[in-house]
Amino acid sequence: MSKITITNTSRELTEVEQYLMTMDAGITSMKDVPDGTTISVDAYINYIDAKKDGTEADLLSILTVDGKVYSTQSETFKSSLMSIHELMHGKPYSVVKRSGTTKAGRPFVDCGLDVNSVK
Repeated sequence: MSKITITNTSRELTEVEQYLMTMDAGITSMKDVPDGTTISVDAYINYIDAKKDGTEADLLSILTVDGKVYSTQSETFKSSLMSIHELMHGKPYSVVKRSGTTKAGRPFVDCGLDVNSVK
Protein backbone atom coordinates (compact mmCIF):
# COMPACT_ATOMS: atom_id res chain seq x y z
CA MET A 1 0.00 0.00 0.00
CA SER A 2 1.23 3.49 -0.75
CA LYS A 3 1.12 6.61 1.42
CA ILE A 4 -0.63 9.66 -0.03
CA THR A 5 0.40 13.17 1.07
CA ILE A 6 -1.78 15.99 -0.27
CA THR A 7 0.28 19.09 -1.05
CA ASN A 8 -2.30 21.41 -2.68
CA THR A 9 -5.94 21.54 -3.73
CA SER A 10 -7.93 24.00 -5.81
CA ARG A 11 -10.75 24.03 -3.25
CA GLU A 12 -11.93 22.21 -0.14
CA LEU A 13 -12.43 18.57 -1.12
CA THR A 14 -14.64 16.00 0.55
CA GLU A 15 -13.13 12.72 1.74
CA VAL A 16 -14.86 10.93 -1.16
CA GLU A 17 -13.40 13.40 -3.70
CA GLN A 18 -9.94 12.95 -2.17
CA TYR A 19 -10.28 9.17 -2.48
CA LEU A 20 -11.53 9.35 -6.07
CA MET A 21 -8.65 11.67 -7.01
CA THR A 22 -5.82 9.76 -5.32
CA MET A 23 -6.61 6.07 -4.80
CA ASP A 24 -9.56 4.95 -6.93
CA ALA A 25 -8.89 2.33 -9.61
CA GLY A 26 -10.99 4.36 -12.07
CA ILE A 27 -8.40 7.16 -12.47
CA THR A 28 -7.41 7.66 -16.11
CA SER A 29 -3.79 8.49 -16.88
CA MET A 30 -3.54 11.69 -18.92
CA LYS A 31 -1.12 9.99 -21.34
CA ASP A 32 -3.99 7.63 -22.31
CA VAL A 33 -6.38 10.51 -23.12
CA PRO A 34 -6.66 11.31 -26.84
CA ASP A 35 -5.28 14.68 -27.94
CA GLY A 36 -8.04 17.26 -28.36
CA THR A 37 -10.12 15.88 -25.49
CA THR A 38 -11.89 18.63 -23.53
CA ILE A 39 -11.71 18.27 -19.75
CA SER A 40 -14.12 20.38 -17.68
CA VAL A 41 -12.21 21.11 -14.48
CA ASP A 42 -14.21 21.01 -11.25
CA ALA A 43 -11.21 20.64 -8.92
CA TYR A 44 -7.59 19.56 -8.85
CA ILE A 45 -5.32 18.02 -6.25
CA ASN A 46 -1.53 17.80 -6.06
CA TYR A 47 -0.18 14.93 -4.02
CA ILE A 48 2.85 12.76 -3.37
CA ASP A 49 2.34 9.01 -3.72
CA ALA A 50 5.03 7.22 -1.68
CA LYS A 51 5.31 3.52 -2.55
CA LYS A 52 6.46 0.74 -0.22
CA ASP A 53 9.73 0.46 -2.14
CA GLY A 54 10.59 4.07 -1.23
CA THR A 55 9.89 5.63 -4.63
CA GLU A 56 7.73 8.74 -4.78
CA ALA A 57 5.60 10.22 -7.54
CA ASP A 58 4.48 13.87 -7.58
CA LEU A 59 1.01 13.71 -9.13
CA LEU A 60 -1.81 16.01 -10.20
CA SER A 61 -5.37 14.75 -10.50
CA ILE A 62 -8.29 16.59 -12.05
CA LEU A 63 -11.90 15.95 -11.06
CA THR A 64 -14.30 16.85 -13.87
CA VAL A 65 -17.78 18.29 -13.48
CA ASP A 66 -19.20 14.89 -14.51
CA GLY A 67 -17.15 12.97 -11.92
CA LYS A 68 -14.29 11.61 -14.05
CA VAL A 69 -10.73 11.74 -12.73
CA TYR A 70 -7.57 12.22 -14.79
CA SER A 71 -4.05 12.09 -13.37
CA THR A 72 -0.56 13.01 -14.57
CA GLN A 73 3.05 13.32 -13.43
CA SER A 74 3.86 15.70 -16.30
CA GLU A 75 5.50 18.89 -15.04
CA THR A 76 4.51 20.62 -18.31
CA PHE A 77 0.82 19.73 -17.86
CA LYS A 78 0.86 20.70 -14.17
CA SER A 79 2.48 24.08 -14.90
CA SER A 80 0.01 24.87 -17.69
CA LEU A 81 -3.00 23.91 -15.54
CA MET A 82 -1.79 26.03 -12.60
CA SER A 83 -1.33 29.05 -14.89
CA ILE A 84 -4.80 28.62 -16.39
CA HIS A 85 -6.39 28.12 -12.95
CA GLU A 86 -4.81 31.31 -11.59
CA LEU A 87 -5.83 33.28 -14.66
CA MET A 88 -9.47 32.17 -14.40
CA HIS A 89 -9.93 33.57 -10.82
CA GLY A 90 -12.47 30.91 -9.81
CA LYS A 91 -14.55 31.04 -12.99
CA PRO A 92 -15.53 27.70 -14.57
CA TYR A 93 -13.21 26.49 -17.33
CA SER A 94 -12.15 23.51 -19.38
CA VAL A 95 -8.77 22.49 -20.74
CA VAL A 96 -7.85 20.65 -23.92
CA LYS A 97 -5.30 17.83 -23.65
CA ARG A 98 -2.32 18.04 -26.00
CA SER A 99 0.83 16.00 -26.45
CA GLY A 100 3.95 16.02 -28.52
CA THR A 101 7.62 15.15 -28.63
CA THR A 102 10.43 17.28 -27.24
CA LYS A 103 13.44 18.25 -29.35
CA ALA A 104 15.27 15.52 -27.46
CA GLY A 105 12.71 12.99 -28.68
CA ARG A 106 10.82 12.46 -25.40
CA PRO A 107 7.01 12.41 -25.38
CA PHE A 108 5.18 14.97 -23.25
CA VAL A 109 1.59 15.89 -22.31
CA ASP A 110 0.28 19.43 -21.91
CA CYS A 111 -2.99 21.32 -21.83
CA GLY A 112 -4.39 24.60 -23.00
CA LEU A 113 -7.45 26.64 -22.09
CA ASP A 114 -10.54 25.60 -24.04
CA VAL A 115 -11.50 29.16 -24.99
CA ASN A 116 -14.95 27.96 -26.07
CA SER A 117 -15.67 26.86 -22.47
CA VAL A 118 -15.24 30.35 -21.02
CA LYS A 119 -18.36 32.46 -20.82
